[in-house]
Amino acid sequence: MEYVVLKTAEEIGEVVANEIAALIQEKPKANICIAAGHSSLCTFEKLVEKVKQGTLSFAQASFTAMDEWAGMNETDSGSCGNFLVKHFLSQVDFFPGNISLVNGRADDPQQELKRIASFIEEKGGIDYMVLGVGMNGHLALNEPGTSFTSGPHLSQLDEVTRTVGTKYFEEAPSLTGGVTIGLGDICRTGRCVLTVNGAKKAPAIIPSSIEINNGVSSNGLSSCCSSQWNNSSREGLCPWET
Repeated sequence: MEYVVLKTAEEIGEVVANEIAALIQEKPKANICIAAGHSSLCTFEKLVEKVKQGTLSFAQASFTAMDEWAGMNETDSGSCGNFLVKHFLSQVDFFPGNISLVNGRADDPQQELKRIASFIEEKGGIDYMVLGVGMNGHLALNEPGTSFTSGPHLSQLDEVTRTVGTKYFEEAPSLTGGVTIGLGDICRTGRCVLTVNGAKKAPAIIPSSIEINNGVSSNGLSSCCSSQWNNSSREGLCPWET
């Protein structure tokens, strides 16, 4: 496990964007997965800047979205997909057929889960993932108690997630569920980067006690996953502001 402490969110974005650019240079068809949320904004800005400068192209690469609120898709203002399109995907050059956004409005949710899993498999897995962490320690929409072997699934949201998630909307919706990749998908990723900005997130990544099993404490999920990555010889880069 690798920890990097940086002073600003801009520095975090620069470090992560440089890693992604280096990967694309080495593997143009890499499959990238970046969380929708404020922690990713500086990374998006740096990647967009590189594309506009002509030093980076996603033309052969793929993008896998992590999650979406139940009952929403990218057409809904404030949704995860809408955030990704607005701040990143509409400004770079992924081929549309190589983008997988999660459809929380799907008529058949189980079929949508199969589609997400199939997309990841067809792309040979996820090569690089940029995670944020929720105030209760969730990764993507994997709430405390989620199995480490889980694949794409429907998630029942914790009360903390339901409350905090409304900050992305002009008018607070009723958030009760989500569609998300699983912890198993995260643990199988080539490289995972957990970006954490600000002291308010410290309890989510430095819990006082951790149980590495399916009954993880509410603030221990991200650290348990870090232990899981380490046990699987996965690397993790965890920068945050001081």
